[in-house]
Amino acid sequence: MRVLSLVNTLIFHGCGLLSLSALAGAEEKDMTLEELQAMVIQLKGDDTRLFRWSAGEVTAAHQAGGSCNPLADVAQLLIDKTDDDWLIAAADYCTLCITDNPGHRATFSLVPDIHKAVVEKLVPSENPAVSALGGHLIYIATYTNEKNHQYFYQQGAVSALSKVVVDETAIPIQKMYAASALQNMAASYCETHQDGCCYWEWTDESPDVQLDPQHSTEIFSDGSKVRKAMLRQEGLIEALTELACHPPILPHADDSIVMPGDSAIAEEDDHEPQIVTWAAMAALKNLALEPSAKPELDKALECACYLKFSMDWLEESKSYGLIQFLRRTGDPCWWRGATLCIDDDFLDGGLYTCSDYEGSNPEECQGEDSKDIFTGEPATKACCECGGGIEVPNREHSTTGDEL
Repeated sequence: MRVLSLVNTLIFHGCGLLSLSALAGAEEKDMTLEELQAMVIQLKGDDTRLFRWSAGEVTAAHQAGGSCNPLADVAQLLIDKTDDDWLIAAADYCTLCITDNPGHRATFSLVPDIHKAVVEKLVPSENPAVSALGGHLIYIATYTNEKNHQYFYQQGAVSALSKVVVDETAIPIQKMYAASALQNMAASYCETHQDGCCYWEWTDESPDVQLDPQHSTEIFSDGSKVRKAMLRQEGLIEALTELACHPPILPHADDSIVMPGDSAIAEEDDHEPQIVTWAAMAALKNLALEPSAKPELDKALECACYLKFSMDWLEESKSYGLIQFLRRTGDPCWWRGATLCIDDDFLDGGLYTCSDYEGSNPEECQGEDSKDIFTGEPATKACCECGGGIEVPNREHSTTGDEL
């Protein structure tokens, strides 16, 4: 494959590597693996984060400075090459270039057969680094890009990623990126000018969350097919739930605890089990947008009631997200000593939720309007404060965040 060579730009000086923008006018020749690896090093800069959900300052500057001009050519390498070192370098480069960059994501999406190559070659690779980067690439490329979102689905990404999640031999970094990729694939994307995300709300017209018309415009890429496909994957929901049900990171945790959203370091923490928790919860969160998934998510909801106390922002936010998609009440989690009680989804004739029944007496709980307007379930069965709800006894956790 022939691309603009970096042979004249990859010269080390006292001030470091020369800018990749010097590519302009360079002689066309075959790129070497060493040149591609040097491009990755320069794009990454001093960004050592294990989970890169956003472009670092150095990466963003190089994106703007022309360092990603060869993006389509490097993406082609993922199709043409079979050597793991080439695949690792090319996938890392592509991921760095398309992060926080809709224009570059669009460029990537136009490379013929790129989605098939990522799904069939990278994700199922026996090399954990190649497999993890395949998941990372899908996670970043899918975000608010209709073509990537739909093409990855059509090429079987749900099945490929699910196999990584359920594979007991896969290492944590593989599972983390596979689950996070499923999260973004399970999302729907809207013509929302700020970020392309869809925003959801509870109404008194449906027992399920609905698109919020005040904050979201029309869906341009629907994730409902992905969510239904996830439900068909053997063992996936059970595996995601098991991975999500990890103890939260608490204030008294010692410094050795890895926080995936803050302190996790690339390569150094690739084998830490804690890095997977947030991603598994995130995949379940977006799966909760599918009404038929609700019965499968009771156990995950229970774990979210604990994980929402985490000091790691990824674990906390994904847990709250799952809760908000499954329950219209503000917080359905109640503790009675060591017993957790979870409110059922409930909206009575006066448009009150279970949270509104806090402190209610038996007469109020048994009122004529104290029944769910969609199912007829009484507050005495649905709400913890009325003696109902779902009890989860004998958990080895306390009722307060700093003692959990």
